[in-house]
Amino acid sequence: GGMGGGMGGGMGGGMGSSAGAMTGGGGGGGGGKGAPVPANCNLYLYHLPTTWTDDDIRLCFAPFGTIVSAIVMKDRSTGVSKGFGFVGYDNAAAAQCAIQSMNGMQIDGKRLKVELKVAKGAAPY
Repeated sequence: GGMGGGMGGGMGGGMGSSAGAMTGGGGGGGGGKGAPVPANCNLYLYHLPTTWTDDDIRLCFAPFGTIVSAIVMKDRSTGVSKGFGFVGYDNAAAAQCAIQSMNGMQIDGKRLKVELKVAKGAAPY
């Protein structure tokens, strides 16, 4: 029985530490705020499949660059996805690449809409 206990403890400990590192890196996701996203790197995602979670966004958008935040907006009372969310990259080039590759993509019979979130007050007058 000693071996089984050792293996289980080791695996659980390893998993716990990686989960801790992930939540720590994202700022805990308190109220949808993750790590600060640089200007021109935050994308709005519309028409997401309602089955998608934050992890699905990460998986889908990871090929284009380093993701600093991925959030599916959910109904507060039911926890059901509202079908839109956000993804933030660490550089604007990755964000542009994601827009070009993913905007208009057919997923689950829906046409994904990806557009750059423009910071309020940042527009030149």
